[in-house]
Amino acid sequence: MAYAPASGLTAAFDSVCVGDEGALAADCDAKSWAYSRAALAAGGATQGQGQQVPGTALRFTLPVIPAGQPDNATGNGATVVLDLPQDATSISFIGAGTQGNQSTTGTATFSDGSTASIPIQLSDWTLGGNANGTPSYGNIIVTRTAYRLQGTSRDAAQPFLFATAPYQIPAGKTLVSVTLPTQTGDPRSAGRIHVFAVANDGTPAPALTTAAPKSQTATAGQALAANLGAVTGGVPGTTGYRARVQWGDGTVPDDVTIGASGAMSGQHTYAREGTYTVRVTAWDTLSSSTESFTVTVARSASQPAIALSSSGAVTTGGAITVTGSGFAAGEQVTVNVGTDPARPMKVAASATGTVRVSVPTAGDAQPGRYAVTATGASSRTPATATVQVTGEPQARTYQPRVSLLTTSGPRGTSIMVDGSGFATNEVVTIAFGTGLAVSTVRANGDGVISGATVSVPGPAKAGATSVTLNGAASGTTVSRPFTVTG
Repeated sequence: MAYAPASGLTAAFDSVCVGDEGALAADCDAKSWAYSRAALAAGGATQGQGQQVPGTALRFTLPVIPAGQPDNATGNGATVVLDLPQDATSISFIGAGTQGNQSTTGTATFSDGSTASIPIQLSDWTLGGNANGTPSYGNIIVTRTAYRLQGTSRDAAQPFLFATAPYQIPAGKTLVSVTLPTQTGDPRSAGRIHVFAVANDGTPAPALTTAAPKSQTATAGQALAANLGAVTGGVPGTTGYRARVQWGDGTVPDDVTIGASGAMSGQHTYAREGTYTVRVTAWDTLSSSTESFTVTVARSASQPAIALSSSGAVTTGGAITVTGSGFAAGEQVTVNVGTDPARPMKVAASATGTVRVSVPTAGDAQPGRYAVTATGASSRTPATATVQVTGEPQARTYQPRVSLLTTSGPRGTSIMVDGSGFATNEVVTIAFGTGLAVSTVRANGDGVISGATVSVPGPAKAGATSVTLNGAASGTTVSRPFTVTG
């Protein structure tokens, strides 16, 4: 999983300009032409690696962006927080124009609240089809590629990436942000600026890195206080680092606790024994970094047990009596029948750790054998048995639950979506607004969606809108509010 900082340049990205030949197309100029990721790397521009603007002290890094996700900002009016080094004296915009040269103006904002106009002038990305042409506006060529993509195939044109003429930060001023211009008109004819990075001449911060911890062990049903490694370097900004962890067992990702030294930690309880791969992603104002390690979970020494009435058989929609022992005294025990995990039954264990509860099966349960699971709130070790369900099923009602990691942001913001309660393995469509941006994901075997994303598209208008999920099999629709800012 990758994360975009809430206020940096990547949050303003709204266009996909970099494609992969034979695999994944991009559309930089609204006419299906694009840069090749491989050709950019061959020309010296590799995402995540620092690069010098020739003949200057300016340096930049193209952000690491997953294939198919927005990788540059057009003239969309977004405000970009820069987080420049304290000794930076000049900046330059790294990018190109499409449909000819693009000469426009942004707004620079300084720490004292004052503002100034800042030119953003970028030459046409193919120099008008002349690979030996001279850039306009004092642009400096930072990368020249051997070919361009049309769809997923190669094209003979040779696109460039340029650095704009350096902008000198006024003496005594601290530049904090730049607001991009708002370009209108049909991008197929009027064209756009495309900003991939912002270079500066300050002392570069060390790269953002995450150090993975050693493999760890845990016991099923017992909380693991996990060492999640450490994050260092980068540009944390005023809010510091952020991080999330995927525990590897299909549960929803959790936020990570980060100490003053960058040490990361979290707590999790695994329900079952096994070996799990844990992934931790940390991010600052400019980039993200992911590391992984394994947790080996052993079976609990004191395993609660349950038994079922009626020899473990019940008709569809009928109830089965569950009795159990070995739970903690007085703890709350949650009992799920595998045919309807969204509607658990809860009962308090006795002083001797026993439970007895009548649990209905779902009216839409298909005939077959299903797991019955009882889990104590404090002991956390599940006890299981199986029940044989017979009879004709009824239509099932689904009640999905959805949450958004980010509920507001400018165009280009990557919104992480988590959900549960969908049909098993069903295809779920995620739409932003009224179909401005659409993606599809597949729920897992438990009906859970974890870490899916949809980006705020360039055409989105500022104000209140929504992110909507539609389940193909369950026929359910769930919407959550989102506010487009900037």
